[in-house]
Amino acid sequence: MPDRDSLAIVLIAPAASVHTARWSAALADAGHRVVVASGQQGPELPGAELRVAPGAGTWPGRRAAMAVSWLWRLMRDVRPDIVHVHSAGVHGVLAMSLPGGSARVMTPWGSELRAARHSALRAATLRLALRRADLVLPTSAEVAAELADRYGVPPARTRVLSWGVPASMISALPRISAAAVRAEYGIPADATVVLSIRSASAIYRTREIVSAFVLAAGDRPDLFLVVLAGHQPDGASAQRTKDGYLNLVRAARAAAGGLQDRILIVDRALSPDQTFELMRASDVAVSIPADDQRSSSVLESALAGCHIILSDLGPYQEMVSDGLAADLIAEPIVRTLAQHLRTASADEVSRRENREFILAHENGADKVTALEEMYRHLCLR
Repeated sequence: MPDRDSLAIVLIAPAASVHTARWSAALADAGHRVVVASGQQGPELPGAELRVAPGAGTWPGRRAAMAVSWLWRLMRDVRPDIVHVHSAGVHGVLAMSLPGGSARVMTPWGSELRAARHSALRAATLRLALRRADLVLPTSAEVAAELADRYGVPPARTRVLSWGVPASMISALPRISAAAVRAEYGIPADATVVLSIRSASAIYRTREIVSAFVLAAGDRPDLFLVVLAGHQPDGASAQRTKDGYLNLVRAARAAAGGLQDRILIVDRALSPDQTFELMRASDVAVSIPADDQRSSSVLESALAGCHIILSDLGPYQEMVSDGLAADLIAEPIVRTLAQHLRTASADEVSRRENREFILAHENGADKVTALEEMYRHLCLR
C-alpha cells in the first residue's frame, strides 16, 4: 500500500445502481480515488471516475473477450489498492478475470443469491467469484451463514456490514416538510399514508400489498396507499418483466372500485433523496418480501419516523433484535397485513426509538469508516 492516507479503489459495479452511486460518493468524499468499472453505461457519478466496458451491442462472446482485456488495461492504469465487487452477477463474472496484485472484496447482493438458489450454473459462478475474494461483506448474519453453508466461505473471510442510512439523509431530516411533500404528490393532508417502500415487483409482493390495503381500507377511510413503480431495470427482458408485473398491480388497483382513488402509483423514477422525502411524509412503511438481506430502505423508513411492518424474515428479525421497532407479520401475508393496516399508525414512542437506533447503530458515516478500516487491514496483509 502506498505511504499515504488515501487509497485507490476500483468498484466493479453497475453504474446505474443507486447503491453504486452511494458507495462511490461516500468513498470519494472520504478522500479516496474511486474508479467505477461498469459493464453497462450509467449516469455520471460525482467524485468518481466512470469506466464502461466496451462492446455494447456486439456478440456476447466477443464482448466478454473485449471486457477482459479492457479490465486488465484499467487495472494497469489505476493500480488499485482495493478492488471491491458489488453484485455477484455480471460484475462478479467480470471480476473473475482480474489479474492478481490487489486486495479483493465482494458484496453479494440479495438478487444474485436468490437467483443462485434456483440455478446450478449461477450457483457455480457465484461460488467461484466468492472463492477469489479476500473478504466477503454480506449485510446480515443470515446471509453470512448461507455463504458459509452453501458456498464454503470461511467465517474468517466474512464480515457482516450493514449499509446503514446515508449521512446526507440524517442531516436532511429536519428540513423536510411532510406537508409540502404530500401536497406535491396530491396526497391528502389528513390521510394515514401507507408507503410500499420497495420498487414494484413480484419479489417485493407489491400486488399483495395492494390487496391487503383494499381489505383494510374499507374499514378505515383515512388510509391512503403509495406504491413506488418508477424503477427502470437494466436490459429489455427485465424491463418486460417489470412492465408485466406493474400491469398486474394496476389491475389490482382498478379492481378496488371506489377505493382506487386512495391508491397512488408513482411511476416516475425517484432519487434516493426523493424516496426518503416520501418516507418522511408517510405514517406506515411496508416491506413484505419472502426473502431479503438487511434492507437499507427499511432503515431509512425507520429514520423517517414511519410505523414499520415487515415480513417475518431472519434479517428482519436481526434488525428487531438489534433495536428496531417494527411489526413482524406471518403468512398468509395478505390477511395478516390487512389486519395490521386496520389499526397501524405512527406513534411518538416507536418513532423516537427508531431514530435513536439509527443514529446509534446505523449511521452511514460510521459504516464508511468501518469499510475503510477493513480496506486498510487488507492492504497491510
